[in-house]
Amino acid sequence: MSTHGMQRDPCCVFPADGKTVTKDLFELKPVADGVYAAIAAPQYKVNSNAAVILTNDGVVVIDSHSKPSAARALYQEIRGLTKNPVHKLINTHFHWDHWQGNEVYAEFSTNLEIIVSERTREHLTNPDAGVGGIPHIARQLAALPQEIEQLKEQILRATSSEQKANLETNLQQTEAFFEELKSLKPTLPTRAVSGSVTTLNEHGREIQLLLLGRAHTDGDVFIYLPKEKVIATGDALVDWMPFLGDGYPEDWIQTLHALEQVDFTHIIPGHGDVVTKERVTFLREYLTALITAVQHAAAAGASLEEMTSTVADQLAPQYEQGMSKYPMGQYRDRIGTNVEAVYRKVVNKLSAER
Repeated sequence: MSTHGMQRDPCCVFPADGKTVTKDLFELKPVADGVYAAIAAPQYKVNSNAAVILTNDGVVVIDSHSKPSAARALYQEIRGLTKNPVHKLINTHFHWDHWQGNEVYAEFSTNLEIIVSERTREHLTNPDAGVGGIPHIARQLAALPQEIEQLKEQILRATSSEQKANLETNLQQTEAFFEELKSLKPTLPTRAVSGSVTTLNEHGREIQLLLLGRAHTDGDVFIYLPKEKVIATGDALVDWMPFLGDGYPEDWIQTLHALEQVDFTHIIPGHGDVVTKERVTFLREYLTALITAVQHAAAAGASLEEMTSTVADQLAPQYEQGMSKYPMGQYRDRIGTNVEAVYRKVVNKLSAER
């Protein structure tokens, strides 16, 4: 299913009546000396995680969330850590929930450098790239009024006071997000990298930007701190079910294998809590099992509809619990779109090549 024209993209869908937070948008967790993970709280209008890296004279921030208000909230938390300016902002990829807050850091930092991969820079202005970039802002604006009306109808049909309260909170978040998008000032990168390793020497901190291969997108940047043994992955690794819509399932496995060769102990993922290296293996094995199961089902003559339930049940014993830790991005919510993505990107591709 195409995600174009849809605000509630499969990459970031939260149940309409799910319980979310209205106060603190992030929990700032120390991961190493001067390195913090800003773990996004559950929100109906999803925010990505961020990483905050303090240097001797400034700050490097990784990812800026889905909206300026979220970036502004994190910026205020950063000011509680240091009064030094944010010198660099790195967007791990082009999806809407990782870059739409860029304008805030540009507003507060006169000499801000915004760094992405070369492919991400291209996608940010490409109308056919997927669920992100400047063209996707218009798609979100077009879809939000209908989503707001649907939430209002669901409030009227709510069967409990708790469900109604959750829906009302999420309606407020959606209406506020709609207003923010109307005045969004898309702030594009100032620098793009294309080599396999780009080293930033940030006054007391070595930061490596790694391009390990295609995964969640074809421009994912991994931000690696070799001394601290910490890596930020964007959505190439998350602590819930991955979104494959703009991804490359077979290449993703190889990229995760390359990631396993890097010497680190802690991962700041694109979504979910800080995890360790075992999560890389878990995700790689899931993608491998998913592709194998879909290929076998297709070879046996199963339709896409038939294989969706079969594959979901087949993989559940090993992967459902580990992919269902949070109110969103759960195994059963996303397995159908993952099966469809593999069927379209792997099985149909092989059929076309024969």
